[in-house]
Amino acid sequence: MEAADSAIITFQARSDASSENANTPIGHWRKTTIGYTGPIDEHLVLHSNGTVENWTATAYERREPVTGHWSVEGKTLTLSFGGNDRSSPFTFYQGQLVFPNIPNRRGFWEKIE
Repeated sequence: MEAADSAIITFQARSDASSENANTPIGHWRKTTIGYTGPIDEHLVLHSNGTVENWTATAYERREPVTGHWSVEGKTLTLSFGGNDRSSPFTFYQGQLVFPNIPNRRGFWEKIE
């Protein structure tokens, strides 16, 4: 009976740690959309020091990264590029970053390892 109890505690500890790691927006995220000329991959890299990089790539070209700063307040993610701020609600769903988390405008970003 003691072994069963400690297995439950161990499982809960692992679950808590993985949910904390899964709920941080830090990392390299990619969103793919289908445009007129084909797939477009948008990359968003949120660094732990508060800087952000953003660029797009297609089969034909890769744009230069734009750099800026990011911050989170509650469930709102703010991206700042050259004085232009974009703030939108965000959440996580099945390991994906949902940004913006606005009905009919949701973007699903997968984490790049």
